[in-house]
Amino acid sequence: MTICDANTNFKHVTNITEDLLLNSIETNLKLFLDWSFLKIGGWFDAEKSHNNLYSNQYHTLKSVDVPPYLLGQVWEGIKKDWVWESDIEVGGRSPIAITEVSINNQILSTNFSINYELGRLILNDKVSVTSKVEVDHSYRYVQIYRANNAPWFSTIQYMDPSNKTMVDQLSSGDRKIGQNHTIQLPAIVIESLPRSRSKPHEIGSSGLIIEQDFAFHIIANNKNDRNKLIDILRLQQDLVIWLYDVNKLSFDNKYPIEYDGSLKENPLMYPDIISQYPWKKCWLRNINVFESESIDPNMHRATMRVTAEIIYT
Repeated sequence: MTICDANTNFKHVTNITEDLLLNSIETNLKLFLDWSFLKIGGWFDAEKSHNNLYSNQYHTLKSVDVPPYLLGQVWEGIKKDWVWESDIEVGGRSPIAITEVSINNQILSTNFSINYELGRLILNDKVSVTSKVEVDHSYRYVQIYRANNAPWFSTIQYMDPSNKTMVDQLSSGDRKIGQNHTIQLPAIVIESLPRSRSKPHEIGSSGLIIEQDFAFHIIANNKNDRNKLIDILRLQQDLVIWLYDVNKLSFDNKYPIEYDGSLKENPLMYPDIISQYPWKKCWLRNINVFESESIDPNMHRATMRVTAEIIYT
């Protein structure tokens, strides 16, 4: 069929359940940024052997009340989005692989699971909420969020653990605000913008060259982090990346993280996903800062616009 023939159905679309352009690019950009920040050392280690602000206090977990689990089964760290990726080394250091936990100084290597996305330990059997539960882990320095996946409400979580808004617990053992309703700083929120352009790819073809704008909303609690993220992102001008096939990866059940935040057996790293599920090349261009402000001493933000160009055939 040529482009001059009359059609009785959509082109380029076979199933209403498929993620198409906007969702696919947002998902791809998140995984690309998650991986790329790790490859430049973008994580902190929280471990018992290190006595500093970002380690010693952060490796100790607090009990949270998460139905249908019993109180004393779920334990949450101050920081979420724990690093699960392996085979990463930057400057002679690698993210901590979680193989065991400590409960009242007793080592446990089985009968638990990890929710990496929310930074939670789920025990098979409950323990007292007054127990001392410790997990050596690494958490991401920069949090990457998709605007489409924003929770019903979100509260900014500042870096200082002395901030009592989230750290303090209620009498139930639950924190005042759970990790599923917090945005940790620094953070980048990816949002598709109502600005796009489509033009024919070649004569005699129904393919399109699609230009779609996205916003990177940068939020940080200090100017240094905000400016650093601005520079990192704008230096990616004219970067070409491979997008992976979101739908096929989902159909094959190969996403590395399960629905409950736990890790699949032999999870695919980002380069493996791109290699095994290639979809289309994407050209990132017109990366510009169009908004930057300091709302208060602890809130510094900026918004950047990037145009993603792909050939859709």
